[in-house]
Amino acid sequence: MSQTKSGAGMYLQRLAINNFRSCYDVEVEFRPHITLLVGENNSGKSNVIEALRLATTPLNRRATRWLEETDLAHGRESDEVSFRATYAGLTTAQRAHYITALDTETNLATYTTTYQRDAARQQMRPNVTAGPVDGPDAEADKRDQIAHVYLAPLRDAQRELASSDGNRLLRTINYLTSDEERDEFRSQANESFAKLKDHPVLTSTTKEIQGHLGELTDSVRGQTVEVSFADYELHRLARSLRVKMAEVGIPPADLTESGLGYANLLFIATVILELRNAQDVELTIFLVEEPEAHLHPQLQAVLLDYLCEQATASLKDDTHGPAGRIQVIATTHSPNLASSIGIENVVALRTQLTTETVQVAEGSAAQVSRRRTRVLPLAALDLTDHERRKIDQYLDATRAGLLFARRVILVEGIAEAVLLPVIARHCVFGDAEQATQRRDFHGVTVINVGSVDFAPYITLLLSAVNGCRLLEELTVVTDGDPDIPDEEKESGPAGTPVAATVADPEGGEEDEEESAVDNRKDRLLAQAAAIGAQGRLIVAEAPHTLEADLLDPEVNEPVLRAAFLKQRPRSQKKWREILSEERGRAWGLYLKLRKHKKFISKGEFAHDVALAIENGDPFQAPPYLDAAIRGVLQDRGGEG
Repeated sequence: MSQTKSGAGMYLQRLAINNFRSCYDVEVEFRPHITLLVGENNSGKSNVIEALRLATTPLNRRATRWLEETDLAHGRESDEVSFRATYAGLTTAQRAHYITALDTETNLATYTTTYQRDAARQQMRPNVTAGPVDGPDAEADKRDQIAHVYLAPLRDAQRELASSDGNRLLRTINYLTSDEERDEFRSQANESFAKLKDHPVLTSTTKEIQGHLGELTDSVRGQTVEVSFADYELHRLARSLRVKMAEVGIPPADLTESGLGYANLLFIATVILELRNAQDVELTIFLVEEPEAHLHPQLQAVLLDYLCEQATASLKDDTHGPAGRIQVIATTHSPNLASSIGIENVVALRTQLTTETVQVAEGSAAQVSRRRTRVLPLAALDLTDHERRKIDQYLDATRAGLLFARRVILVEGIAEAVLLPVIARHCVFGDAEQATQRRDFHGVTVINVGSVDFAPYITLLLSAVNGCRLLEELTVVTDGDPDIPDEEKESGPAGTPVAATVADPEGGEEDEEESAVDNRKDRLLAQAAAIGAQGRLIVAEAPHTLEADLLDPEVNEPVLRAAFLKQRPRSQKKWREILSEERGRAWGLYLKLRKHKKFISKGEFAHDVALAIENGDPFQAPPYLDAAIRGVLQDRGGEG
């Protein structure tokens, strides 16, 4: 039965990890082709990769990772460690081969690796069971056909490819060539070396050595000497080989002359080549820590697309042999990688602080805090197809930073994104004694969602899966956008009322009423409550709109006037009209902005105001922005 008729081929669907490092009791879901594990430092990404190394067999069958006592979860040192791997998508042939591990009702295959302390040998020894009832692993050879290849972080690709042991090139040659081809190569190489015996360099050297040796030995028992090459086996020839590389059009040179990034890509290419030609395995899991190492953003995107392509291309008919499938699981800190793949392929890892009671002495106990890894597969979020597409569309490299952040402020447009960090550093935490808070705000991620539709982002960031959220608390800065009374609306040509519109950051216009409804504080809070995140959304609502409410503190007027007149130098009268508005200067500017869509360029206005603030001009944060900035830095304890 061909693979195409029976399924997509075996892949690791889930790994349950118990009592391993920070993974006390977690299940990690994986996608069939590629999965990115994202999260801040110490969230547990490497621990998941290490668990996968312990739960599967290395492709080259040479283990380099064993469970150590230090791998036991803190406070669980006396408990066993277990990894339960569940595989889905088995073809008809694979279901037959893995019958001892198969659940015939679900067609899922399961292997559980348990590590227990061997007191006699003072080490942790593994035991592997198969199937849903953890029976004996009767066919260990088939389990070994589920393998992994591991690429460590901070790898030295130049050293790996130029190493004198030749292992990397030897494996590549073995996978690509037949026994006959390798024998022919070895014979031809040795014949070429043998011909060098007649070269003057070697003949003259032989002659001189022979002359002196003869004087020492001829009187007793003469000896003959020859300087030549020994016959080489393939592994010795491989040690002499060197990979060279250069930009197209330039003669290849030693790898030390190439940048670390391109050497890293060359190394990954040789590994992928090895994976694609591993004919005796059903599934190879390619574990890559930080694939972005040494790569600029464009190369990062190219690499991820290449890995996806190779994983997809590995699918083949398994009628006459193992399927040879490749599945990629990678960890990353790169927003560029996270933004170039759909969120359904992203698994976010977070740490949560828990407190437990432990016995410290007979009859006494103490409270101990521990950080545990929690896992949030974004594919499991309750998003509509429209919301998922919208997030994928907008999750560019800048916005993808929210997948790694602990503190996030969502804003409507470019003006808020430009001004909020500057106001935080100079106006809210501007005093010398507030240096710590000023530095802390650098850890806040300000995201311009590019529209006023916050709902998908609230769902993404605050929805809980298995008790885990991307954020424990989210701050949204939005505009109140109060309605303008009919008597204050101006008329267009021939007395036609001018419809108030709000500029869409993507270039079009949005209907005022629809924008206002979606933007209202009560609607946003209701959205949070509907997904079970009541109390976790903080909405800082401007009484009017950002530019208008910046004018409310009197001290800000000179800066705002200068920024306005820089764009409209002949509009001093309009500015005086704003300041003399009966309902207040903020209402006066808001009215102008609503009546005339092109009254000012908000982005340029924000930049000019920000430069003035950074230059030390007096400026004060409106109360709603001050509250948002201070609130986002409040300690939330066990957040993810």
